[in-house]
Amino acid sequence: MKTQLGFAMISVSVRIFLCLSAGTALFPLAAHAGDLLIWKPVKIAPRVYQTTIGFRLPMAWEMSAGADLGLGGAPGGRVLSGSELATLWGRAVDDRSNFAGRSRREVTVRVDTLRGNGTLYLGRSRNWIFSKDIDLQTSRSLNVNYMVAQSASASVTTEQAVTMIFPWTGTSVSASGTLTDFKGGLSSSLAVNQPIAPNLNFNASLTDPLTATPAGAVNMNYRIRW
Repeated sequence: MKTQLGFAMISVSVRIFLCLSAGTALFPLAAHAGDLLIWKPVKIAPRVYQTTIGFRLPMAWEMSAGADLGLGGAPGGRVLSGSELATLWGRAVDDRSNFAGRSRREVTVRVDTLRGNGTLYLGRSRNWIFSKDIDLQTSRSLNVNYMVAQSASASVTTEQAVTMIFPWTGTSVSASGTLTDFKGGLSSSLAVNQPIAPNLNFNASLTDPLTATPAGAVNMNYRIRW
């Protein structure tokens, strides 16, 4: 009797959740209370919904925290296996800009409460006017991923990139390097990007140029907007 009652309550809860999510997903704009409340319902697929709820704190850094909740249901009200989502997250961002450039620092933490996975992200970027002919962009990031369900050890990835831009011609030359798990898994790349005409862009890249078997690619892209 208790088991049947429990299944009935779960079925009713699922239907209520799907009805509420379907109703809120019809609104294209997210509701905000003084820009401090985060409420973003999204319809991902038929009878599959996801909602981001949280809050912001008025501090020197842009502080926010909340949860991503999701659920999918079959036509009969049964919960679709694997559709459950319950992720807690927190983020702190420091954006600063002046006449000469802009800098950004970010710390993000995400924890999947259902599967036991966690992610920590640390990032820093900066772009500024180096001279009248050159602009520079630099970025550094550190990702730490931990998966409890797979009983795997933590994965650590660090990346650093620098880009040199020539404003008069639009040419940009970038170099990046990525190190995974601090075990010698190092990869690097060089890339050149050149706008040729409106909506026409040329770029060339070279992956791992210091190895015996580097890989290169050349692309010409034309984009149409309407």
